[in-house]
Amino acid sequence: GGSAQPKDEYIVVFSRSLTRVILNEAELILALAQEFEMRVVTVSLEDQTLSTIVQLISGAAMLVSMHGAQLVTSLFLPRGAAVVELFPYAVNPEQYTPYKTLATLPGMDLQYAAWRNTVEGNSVAYPDRPWDQGGIAHLDKEEQERILASSDVPRHLCCRNPEWLFRIYQDTRVDIPSLLEVLRQSLKTKPSLKKTRPASTVHPGRVREPHCQTSV
Repeated sequence: GGSAQPKDEYIVVFSRSLTRVILNEAELILALAQEFEMRVVTVSLEDQTLSTIVQLISGAAMLVSMHGAQLVTSLFLPRGAAVVELFPYAVNPEQYTPYKTLATLPGMDLQYAAWRNTVEGNSVAYPDRPWDQGGIAHLDKEEQERILASSDVPRHLCCRNPEWLFRIYQDTRVDIPSLLEVLRQSLKTKPSLKKTRPASTVHPGRVREPHCQTSV
């Protein structure tokens, strides 16, 4: 068929209802719809099957999500689409780049933008949750106070680092003007779907005998 009409293009917002929630999701959806003149669809791993989500993402012009494993689904975006990754307060996007790396792999042909919440008042933290959901009540008072006062999670190797978990499990009210500013700066061209596939695609070979090393 011919090229898709703009009215067919849509944005997917990944919704999380339990942790790392976007508190003003409705406002975000409205702002994206107005800014890009596209309809916005929300998907959620709590409400939909992975195959349904993948199907929606494979036709989307843009995927917007808080940082999290659900962003692996950006693999299924069409060429020319954009990935917009939202980071909670005190989490530095430059230190957590797996999804940026994925989006910018040769041949993926995706645009990438990261937005970071810099306003502590737009964040809701949960110090009393279990430790694996970011709770810090089990730490001694001094360490709790240090974490609460910090505006940047220090570099860490372990994904069980309490300060990292505390911050990454915060809920976030997305500041719409600053997000739109980031998108205008990062997305050089309006996200649009390129229907053609590259003539030749290189597929990676099978991984044999992997080893894991950490360097400190």
